[in-house]
Amino acid sequence: MKLYLTKHRNGTTQEITDLAASWTWSGDKASICRQLDLEIAFLEGSDLPVPEIGDLVTMVGDGSRLFAGVVLRRTAGSEDTILSATCFDYGIYLQKNDCTAKFTGATPEEITWSLCGEKGIPVASLPTTGISLRRKFSSVKINQAIVTVWSLAAEKNGTQYAIRYTPEGLLVKERTVSASSLVLKAAGNLMDATTTEDATNVVNSVAIYDKNGNFLRLLGDAASQELVGVMETHVTQNDHSDTINQAKRLLEDGKQQRTVTVHVLGDLSLITGETVVVREHKTGLEGIFWIDADVHTWKNHNYDTMLTLNCRNVAATASAGSEIE
Repeated sequence: MKLYLTKHRNGTTQEITDLAASWTWSGDKASICRQLDLEIAFLEGSDLPVPEIGDLVTMVGDGSRLFAGVVLRRTAGSEDTILSATCFDYGIYLQKNDCTAKFTGATPEEITWSLCGEKGIPVASLPTTGISLRRKFSSVKINQAIVTVWSLAAEKNGTQYAIRYTPEGLLVKERTVSASSLVLKAAGNLMDATTTEDATNVVNSVAIYDKNGNFLRLLGDAASQELVGVMETHVTQNDHSDTINQAKRLLEDGKQQRTVTVHVLGDLSLITGETVVVREHKTGLEGIFWIDADVHTWKNHNYDTMLTLNCRNVAATASAGSEIE
């Protein structure tokens, strides 16, 4: 693994791998962008290359660029010999820029191309849905608009989508089980695992109303209601929405959560949105899990990875903007 620093002032590039005491590369399904946190040797008055705001840090491994991001935060004390810098890939500009736009009969892929194109954000790959949407956005963060249109597509076709930024541009892909999923097991690469069960965000009852506030229908999960009590949300039916499927999706996404945090030997393929197979016989933790967050750490010539896993295929969602009547 190698790190390179490109200075914003003059465009010169230097390798800084040997100056780095440690660094972490991380991502989360709730955020389109990935970030790199770096601790680097720092000596006031020396000619050592030091990351400054606006500089570019690139991480290269396995013969390809894994990360390219801008330094947007750094910390250094007057007596310190280590400087901390945080870099974000160009997906951060989707989070830091608003959009105001109206789309009538456009697909999620067309909307994504349009929103990214306005800010010069490259797009690596998008699925083809053919789903027509009518949506308007006013002063909405671009990333929220993009997540929204793919959430709407998921409601219509039942497909979950992983959205993340890569060095080649924005990538949207179907969240599917991979035949090449890495196997994590205690006798090999799995170092430890912690399981959390959480019912605080359960939705087990959905009431459907028309746009005038008249009750239409109630859908629910009786077993869940018996276990933890009724936790109900309401949705409004309009001319352009499939409210029954929306209600079913809310019930599915609102099931009791079971998440697992695992500490494993480092592997670059363990990225948010992908799947792993876990086999931990001591705790009975076995099955296919989705990676909801990943943190890769290099320190003292060691490389390890922390993963947040979910036994259910639940993608990030948003509901920015509004339907065009």
